[in-house]
Order: sequence, then C-alpha cells, then structure tokens
Amino acid sequence: FNCGSTLDMSGIGSAFMAAQVAMNTTLAAAVGGLTVFCLRLIPMMGGRYDIGGFCNGILAGLVSITAPCGNVACGSAVLIGFVGALIYQATSMLIQRVRVDDPIDAF
Repeated sequence: FNCGSTLDMSGIGSAFMAAQVAMNTTLAAAVGGLTVFCLRLIPMMGGRYDIGGFCNGILAGLVSITAPCGNVACGSAVLIGFVGALIYQATSMLIQRVRVDDPIDAF
C-alpha cells in the first residue's frame, strides 16, 4: 500500500522511489515479525513459538515504517522495524502485567 503513495510512475525517478518504498516496507515488516518471534522464544518471555506475536510484530514493523518509508535508506528501515518491534513487545508485556484484557494482543 505504501508504493501507491508515490502517486505516479511517469518517470524513472518515481519508479525508483516506488521500488525503495516497497523494499523499505518489506524489510521493516520482516524484521519486526522476526524480532518479536525470536524474543518470545526466550524462556523468560514464554519460551514458545507464538505465531500471533509474529503477526503483531509484522504489524508493528509496518506501522513504524509507514511515514518515513520513502525517505530512509534500507539499513534505517531495518532499524526502524527492530525498534518498532521492541516497543510493541515492551507494551505487550506491560499490558499483560497490569492485567488488561486484550484477547488479540494488538492493543
């Protein structure tokens, strides 16, 4: 969906921008999902495979990269997805600790 925000494909510049947006969006989503997935494998955090957490990590990466996706380099997109996943995991743990009923853990 972010690629469409370039609004046109009339020239080579806008085509490269759309490609960069697609790559950054994909990288941030993948890193976000994998970060939460790996964090939840740690015994302190449950020590189990959590596909729901993986999907929410992807969502956290997508939310994190949406605004700057056309203005950052690939390495920055990876870092943004990673930080978004850490923030998601921390808030998810906080919500569980204060006993808020959130059945899909997507607050």
